[in-house]
Amino acid sequence: MAEHQMFASKDLKRRPFRTTLTLISLTSVVTATTFVFLFGNLLLDVSSFAIANALSSSFGTFFSTFVWAVLLLVFVLGAVVVSTTISLEMVTRRRDIGLMKSIGTLLDTIFDFFMAQSVIMLLASIALGLAIGTVLYMAGLIWLSSVVSGIQITNDFPVIQLTVLAVVLVIAGYLSAQKPIYDTVQESPSLALNPDVGTKIRVSGFLDSFGLPFRIATKGTGRRLRGTRRTVLSLFLSFTIASVLWIGGGVVHTTSSSYVIRSMGTNVVAIGNPALLESYYDAYSLYGDPLNDSFNFISGADMIPTQLFADLEDVLGVADVESRLVVYSDIEEMPGIIWNEELEQYEYIGQDRTSSAVLVGVDWDTTISDWYYEGRRIESTQQVWIGGKMASDFFEDPLIQSLGVQGHSLEIKAQAFDVLNGGMMAIMELSLLQSYWALSGTNLALVQLEEYDDALISQIDLLAESYGFDIFRQQDVLESNLESIDAIWTLLNPLAIVTLLSAFLSLMNYLLVSVFGRLRDYIIMRSVGAKPSFLAKVMIAEGLEVGLRAGIPALVVSTLLSIYLLIPEAAISSLAYFPVSIIAVLVTMITVILLASIPTYIFFATRSELRVSEFSS
Repeated sequence: MAEHQMFASKDLKRRPFRTTLTLISLTSVVTATTFVFLFGNLLLDVSSFAIANALSSSFGTFFSTFVWAVLLLVFVLGAVVVSTTISLEMVTRRRDIGLMKSIGTLLDTIFDFFMAQSVIMLLASIALGLAIGTVLYMAGLIWLSSVVSGIQITNDFPVIQLTVLAVVLVIAGYLSAQKPIYDTVQESPSLALNPDVGTKIRVSGFLDSFGLPFRIATKGTGRRLRGTRRTVLSLFLSFTIASVLWIGGGVVHTTSSSYVIRSMGTNVVAIGNPALLESYYDAYSLYGDPLNDSFNFISGADMIPTQLFADLEDVLGVADVESRLVVYSDIEEMPGIIWNEELEQYEYIGQDRTSSAVLVGVDWDTTISDWYYEGRRIESTQQVWIGGKMASDFFEDPLIQSLGVQGHSLEIKAQAFDVLNGGMMAIMELSLLQSYWALSGTNLALVQLEEYDDALISQIDLLAESYGFDIFRQQDVLESNLESIDAIWTLLNPLAIVTLLSAFLSLMNYLLVSVFGRLRDYIIMRSVGAKPSFLAKVMIAEGLEVGLRAGIPALVVSTLLSIYLLIPEAAISSLAYFPVSIIAVLVTMITVILLASIPTYIFFATRSELRVSEFSS
């Protein structure tokens, strides 16, 4: 095998341009895959950091799930693109294999020779790609440290992730190189010497109406079935990931922001004890501090008189007024007892944990909030909704367990999305919470305005001050939370850019290999009068056909994923979001395809004469 490697290495050096092209293509793909894979893993750590500070496990779940889905697609993409590129290169060596067979070279010798070439290119490109991708990853670390305030980057190098990625890419490339070599070795020399992979020629393509170059491109891609199909698959994955990041990321971003808006309400001013308001809204901020028992929420001075609510309702410009009771209390994890059919016995669910949480009493019929929830609606006063952090950290299975408050057991009906206290909170009937603490009033008034007008807010401030209370502009906290969500989703932008770059490199490699694999065809076309610009148009047409065959299905799949699978109750910024996004992604795809065709255009447009070179045996 060492002798074969030596001869294979010499053969690669004999064909420097083509060898360099393949190495650059493979290295670029591995570089892009490495960067996206490592940077995506880093974003999971960043989200954990952000969520730890934001105390919002509900929002963190959406972000982490989205990034994990992208990482899985990227992992598959890397393996597919590497295997496609190395397989396409071996497919173009059919003529060489046919020549070696025609002079009597042993089949095992031929197989070992070309496998040695594929392994040399594969290992060299993976090593270079991992190195360059790691450098880009380090640059990404520097960028993150500048955009995410307070983040501390550790010096732990992702050795395990790189090793797993390298092993997968090597296995994928090695196995994909074997089949085209083996298939060609088993063919007769006459078939192997045929420069076309297949004899099936499609009668027409969906772009043939644009002219002769497109009709010629249709015939060309029809005869190159194996290489075209692999390229279409890799491009489909690249465009799907980029589209999901673009369209789906926007949907998840808008929906998660919508969840926050629905829970807090818009144009809201809060009235209450100054210390209560400061503590309460600090816990409502994504980067605030959780509540603790240092403040007594239910002292007599905190209770708001009913006359103030009546006066607020009479103020012109006030849309709604809601009274709430906020209590910080010890809570208990009550067990759930279920029948296990397999063991034929009752099973105890829960660990009897205790903790503290914010309890919010509301009137379900008049509340200004419209929480997103997973579970069932409240049907009685002895039922509660709990926040995401409480559901994930405090209960084993919250929907079959109960919440213990003041010695009472409350049935949990759903998990609600609310960032108050990081999701370590519960929402219940106002009258029930009042009965537990023997209270008749409330300590928080929420005033929803028709318009967020400073003059109206000043009027409400004077009214609250006359009763000895302060106001707090809840809208400011809401906007700050939305800005924090925007900043976190902005971190995904490099992933989409690099994924589109991967699609660009994959298509460019296909076009160049396709050109050189059929160089004799183009020389014949030149000999009968075809201009270099016409030949360039043929290859650009082929790029458009192959790219759109992958891009349009990818756009459809990513749109369906964005609407139905990425996040429940998906929200969009406007009715024009999907049409505009789809058009924008489609235009971007076409731009990437045209850019990938530029090297081909330059190759033909700058040469007045084409000669048979190392690309044609």
